[in-house]
Amino acid sequence: PEVEAQRRTIEAATLGRRIATLIAVEQGGGPREGQFDDKVIAEEVTPDVLAITLQDRWVLGVRRRGKQLWLELGESKGGACCACLLIHMGMTGAVIVQGVAAPVYKSFAVDETAWPPRFTKLELLMADAAGVSAPCVRLAFTDPRRFGRVLLRGADPFSRPPLSALAADPVTDPPSAEAFASVLRRGGAPLKAALLP
Repeated sequence: PEVEAQRRTIEAATLGRRIATLIAVEQGGGPREGQFDDKVIAEEVTPDVLAITLQDRWVLGVRRRGKQLWLELGESKGGACCACLLIHMGMTGAVIVQGVAAPVYKSFAVDETAWPPRFTKLELLMADAAGVSAPCVRLAFTDPRRFGRVLLRGADPFSRPPLSALAADPVTDPPSAEAFASVLRRGGAPLKAALLP
């Protein structure tokens, strides 16, 4: 799925790196240029809260369940997770890594000669594994239609929605053969209806 492709791209670019700088205003020439997008960066998170939560945190892991994607962040490389940055792409959102081909599923073109991309809502500049900021890896969350969401969570992102409301992911957490057979043996329902719960 496209979110798993995004997860792998983000993981390759960020795992073991530190968020050296973040820019939380729209960039790249969109109609909201220079404005903080409180629709996309949701739940009353302010630029200050975003900076306090993300600045100088190390990326410990990049995870996915269904269409939800999150970065597990720690105060030290190899330390315990203390916060999570959740990203939901919505219909047109994408995370673009500078110098890496843009995802093919998105519905808008990315000018790979200009940075940041148009409609960038949040940009992260990552320090390398040694903590040095240059040359850095740059990531931009872009979303022209503003259906995506950027959320903050504590160390356990499953403690509240949206992750707490999700069922197991059939790709990352497939049911055992016994559990799957048990669902099918309940009988009386068409196959699709038996598989949906």
